[in-house]
Amino acid sequence: MSSKSIAAKYTPSTATLRADLQNLKTDLDSLVTHAVDLTDAELSDAYEKLAGKLHNAKDSARALADKASTQLHHGVEVTTEYVKERPRQSLALAVGIGALIGILLARR
Repeated sequence: MSSKSIAAKYTPSTATLRADLQNLKTDLDSLVTHAVDLTDAELSDAYEKLAGKLHNAKDSARALADKASTQLHHGVEVTTEYVKERPRQSLALAVGIGALIGILLARR
């Protein structure tokens, strides 16, 4: 199975990333606590496990960032189309929002 087909089935979420990071933190805390008592082989195994979990967390973060980037670009495209199709309404909306922000900032 190719990495693209695996990535297509994997839908990232902040909960997934948060869980991956929490597992990584728990394992790292455990390793630091027990590192003195471990043999070289056990330390090597622990390192491999942590490296794998770090890789998973990194993949989750990258997938989430890619998803956010795609959504941002889609939002920019939709907004650009709206502005091109309705320039007067867009200008009126921008002036209204600017005035509202100005009023709110003037109150401070």
